[in-house]
Amino acid sequence: MRSMHAVRLIAVAAVLIGWSLARVRADNQEDPLDRAVAAFQSGDATGALALIEGVLAHSPQDETALYYSALVNFRMGNADAARGRLERVVRLSGNYFAAWELMVQVTQAQGDLARRNEAIARLKIAISTAIDPTIRSTGSFIRDRIPVGAGAISAVDYFTRGGSDFTRYVFAPGDPRMDSDHGLLLRTDQISTENWSDTALLAQDKQLFHLDLVYPKPEGGDNVAIYQYYVGEPDYDTVRAEVMKILRGEVQPLSGEADSLAGILKR
Repeated sequence: MRSMHAVRLIAVAAVLIGWSLARVRADNQEDPLDRAVAAFQSGDATGALALIEGVLAHSPQDETALYYSALVNFRMGNADAARGRLERVVRLSGNYFAAWELMVQVTQAQGDLARRNEAIARLKIAISTAIDPTIRSTGSFIRDRIPVGAGAISAVDYFTRGGSDFTRYVFAPGDPRMDSDHGLLLRTDQISTENWSDTALLAQDKQLFHLDLVYPKPEGGDNVAIYQYYVGEPDYDTVRAEVMKILRGEVQPLSGEADSLAGILKR
């Protein structure tokens, strides 16, 4: 079995979203999985998958190869194949953080929300029991990948956040955690909550959440377009349904300008 340790794949964040396993070997440049990652990074998904499947032909229980096969298949639109690989990984490894994170995305794409919810629960166990302190201290994960044209919107879930002012979900291209202040944001703030409470629109024990499109102004600062208000924290599926309407151009903001939506989606 090859040695492995969990690290962020910052260099390939635009395509390999989330956490993964890097392998450390003396003959690093000859490793077929390293070549597969390089091929996928350069846009050769078919070549990357061929290299990965070559590893699995000789080592069918190689957890890293299974994971990368699932990741590449999913990016190529083969959700069923990706899930099959992931089911094998989690049977072999149990609390494999990256596999459970990807399982959440794959089952969301398949519409299997029961398995998605199971995967989220297992993901949280993987975080709390991880040997790697970086994983153990994480407070977010990428839970969704929504195809948009030739690209995709990713959804970050900040699942441990609380208090009077915080962002709960961010929808944006690439890894939204690299710029968590821009995109489609579900968030809450004390001032808005107090204003609604003062007008009797909000019970004292509730927080006001709002779904905003936030994008930078050319001259500096941000434009904010508010699409929806929620009394109390809405569940992810409720927010996602509204995001899908926004992406399809079916709704207009309640306030503010949304002229830069296309620019946000392409960034």
